Amino acid sequence: MKALASLLWSAFALLLCAPALAADFELDIDELNELSPRPGSVIDSASLARYAAFLDQDFSRFIASGAANLLVGEPLSFSPPAAFRDASARYRGQTHLTDQAGVLDGFIQGRPFSGALDVKDPDAGSKAAWNMRFAYTGDSGKLPEIIWQMRDWKAEKVQAEMLFEGRSMRFMHRHVLAPLPDIERNPEDAYGAFFMRAVEAGSYNGTEALVFANRDESRPLNGWVYIPQLGRTQTLAAFSNEESMFGSDILPTDFLVYSGPLPAMQWRYLGTTYMLLPLYRHDQIEPSPRKARRFDYWHTDFNGHAGCFPKVSWQLRPTLILEGRALDAAAAVTRRVFYLDAQTYVPALWKIYRGDNQLWKFVINAYAHPDSHLPDNRASGAPIPTASSTIDIAANRCTTLQLLTLINVPDVGPADFNASNMQHGGGANFRRR
Repeated sequence: MKALASLLWSAFALLLCAPALAADFELDIDELNELSPRPGSVIDSASLARYAAFLDQDFSRFIASGAANLLVGEPLSFSPPAAFRDASARYRGQTHLTDQAGVLDGFIQGRPFSGALDVKDPDAGSKAAWNMRFAYTGDSGKLPEIIWQMRDWKAEKVQAEMLFEGRSMRFMHRHVLAPLPDIERNPEDAYGAFFMRAVEAGSYNGTEALVFANRDESRPLNGWVYIPQLGRTQTLAAFSNEESMFGSDILPTDFLVYSGPLPAMQWRYLGTTYMLLPLYRHDQIEPSPRKARRFDYWHTDFNGHAGCFPKVSWQLRPTLILEGRALDAAAAVTRRVFYLDAQTYVPALWKIYRGDNQLWKFVINAYAHPDSHLPDNRASGAPIPTASSTIDIAANRCTTLQLLTLINVPDVGPADFNASNMQHGGGANFRRR
């Protein structure tokens, strides 16, 4: 009877209590505590029916089959830094969509579209997608370690492991690090950039990738890849963004965030609900026995079937549901469904479809509260990505990432994203085609 009462109350709450932020970035913690399963509870196949209303139906099948169990964590606020909140208030209502689908008008800083979205607004999906694009994750980031493991779902073993390092930086719409809001010299006319190097990756050793996030999203993807075997750097135009990265299960457009051009999808806002998402306190989990090489930090672990699920607690969060459908009928990915944390707009879970609405992959991103992470990240207000998993249900494989992430560190600058600084980026070996 208690289980039935709990299930009925959850359904009642979801139907009658539309999740809302008291302000754009404030959570009603008391309400979440009333609705949430008790912190410390484990959701498994035996208890799933009681809490199914708080989970994606397709994801629930992992729990029903015993492939995954979820540990419930205590709800807590992931409020962005004051500078981001203040900018969102200062420029509220100033940003507008334009007829040029890849460009916003009037966007300076903060969240482009503040306030609650309306499912009746035909532009609500595009507004949510832009908010996701400009979610605050720091003005710069340093990733000294990105550990990739490709895992066989059936054999339940690690097939291959690689080690990368990376850096990221916003050139525009900055909030904390000077210059604000934009870096004056921006020859690529980019919102930001990401650089990654293969450190220990077998045949990929020494490979480098530099990707620019275009300010105008209707422009072709801009960036370069250095290939040691060829001894030259090629533009990203020479590569397909629908092929997996480095033999893994990860698509280039779905590496930690959705980085594909927003105009390539028709966006639809499907509403807001309460969901359990992998946002957690890093100082309250059982970490991996794997310690970072040059930092006093133990990585986030994985568990569940084949070790494909981040071993973190999941907390109840107001969650926006965003659907994107490919406008190109020949696209390999025809549809994506994102579950966005409403307070931060980071994508904590999403589903990738191909063909005739065939579910293909799950992406799970675990975010630690910055105040529970390394001292460099405390008080940054940025959710810290620590673990990610891409599960390919068609190929029976998954790829997991363990990330050491440092936010707004001083030794990341524009020079880190200059293609001429890539290993063989200069002279005749540097090809722009």
